[in-house]
Amino acid sequence: MASQSKAVDDVSRRKSPKQQRALATADAIVQATQQIIVKDGYKAATTNRIAETAGVSVGSLYQYFPNKQAIVRTLIQETVTNAAVRVRGTLRDLMDEPLEPALRQIMTMLLEVYKENDFILFHILDEVPELKEYTQNLAIEIYTHSTNLAFLEQHQHELKVRDLKTSLLLIERATIHSIECYLDKNPTNITEEQFIDELTRMAL
Repeated sequence: MASQSKAVDDVSRRKSPKQQRALATADAIVQATQQIIVKDGYKAATTNRIAETAGVSVGSLYQYFPNKQAIVRTLIQETVTNAAVRVRGTLRDLMDEPLEPALRQIMTMLLEVYKENDFILFHILDEVPELKEYTQNLAIEIYTHSTNLAFLEQHQHELKVRDLKTSLLLIERATIHSIECYLDKNPTNITEEQFIDELTRMAL
């Protein structure tokens, strides 16, 4: 039990910054880590290089994070949180729009979100597998599920499904998997516009 608690502590922030300067320092550390990992890979992101890129001392880094795994966990959490805020905002804005054009806007926005954060959302855990246990609930669809459901309930008169919750779970997973496959390989060599058309048809 003690070893499990220690493992959790090892990927958690050492302290949560509250003052503006502390927030700026912690954010600079997280952004520096993202910059290095995306460019050169996880192994290249040593705490010394992270601190240097962030413009802080290694001692300052360790005030907030015990190791780089903790920084990466924070990076994933912040990326997912920010993306989820964007998704929820779009869904709310489109609540009263007709279903098909609304879905197309949603699919367009989702592709943009995942494209902008491709490595963090789809690939980083391949390089840091020890974090999978502690990030399994860090997913955009988990954060946005209740708003996704509210959107479909608002458009229920345009839908023909019997079990809305099950249909939503299937569409969430199918959409995310399709976007990952498209960004990674684009196996059918279609344009983004064609891909968004196909996602919209699939959801409908």
